[in-house]
Amino acid sequence: MNRRLLYIVLALWAFTLSGPLMAQEQSVPLDQGAKTEGKEELSAEQQALNLEIESRLAQFADELSQLQMLGSFTLAPDAKLGLSQTYIDILKQRMKSYDQHFNSLDVMWTTYTQAQQMDIANNEDLMKKVADIEQMKQSVRDTLDAKADMVKAVEDFAKADQFIMSQVGVYKKLYKRAFQFSLVKKLAPQLEKAKARESLVFEKLQASYDAAKAATELVPSLQPRMDVLDEQFVVMKSVSEKVQALEYKPIIQRVKDYLIGLAAVAIILLFLSMLRNKYKAYKDKLASVKKMEEMMKKQGKGTQYPTI
Repeated sequence: MNRRLLYIVLALWAFTLSGPLMAQEQSVPLDQGAKTEGKEELSAEQQALNLEIESRLAQFADELSQLQMLGSFTLAPDAKLGLSQTYIDILKQRMKSYDQHFNSLDVMWTTYTQAQQMDIANNEDLMKKVADIEQMKQSVRDTLDAKADMVKAVEDFAKADQFIMSQVGVYKKLYKRAFQFSLVKKLAPQLEKAKARESLVFEKLQASYDAAKAATELVPSLQPRMDVLDEQFVVMKSVSEKVQALEYKPIIQRVKDYLIGLAAVAIILLFLSMLRNKYKAYKDKLASVKKMEEMMKKQGKGTQYPTI
């Protein structure tokens, strides 16, 4: 009886312990399933975020590409008759708008990539896209800078052109006035002042001419107008040299200088005439020799010579 009661107590104790064990065994798979499900949800969220970042990077790349196309416009102004200030203002305004657009994109790009830097750093594809866009951004900046230099060159050329052409009439009057001062000994101080003023003006002319020349090297389409400036500059340089050489001389000395100048010109012309005559004689001699050779070839044609 006592043994049977003991068996019953043991059975009840075993049944009591089996409940918590079964509950523990069932709870473990549930916890692991919850953890796995959480990982899957996190991966899906990260994937969606990566796609959103990739889409935004592609948008940046597209906007930079469009800006580079706009900044690569051909700059070939027709400057045969000079360049108007309106044309220069349009070019400068266009470059200003391109710079503002680039700066705006640059700020947005920096802000966005810094905000997403952790997610970008954990994805090799995104890192590569960011590196490619950084290179594209630098290429766009270089394109805009090069075009800005060309626009500045066109502006400098226009200013130089305007100044050089404005001095053509001034130099004609300047030489005439300086020459009149050189005729009277008492006007020697005025002559020196005129020469000093001319020297200052020519320094500006030289600087403007050099600026125009440099601009033409950067923008070749300016060359036709540069040819006109070349002609005018050569004339004004010659006038400048004549003005600086002016000095008071008695009338007799002026006549002597004039006659000596005529004699020098006559000697030069005589020398050139001699050279021309010698060249003509040499040319005639060559033609005669060539003609003789042709005649000998014709006479010898068909002639048979004895053979051994």
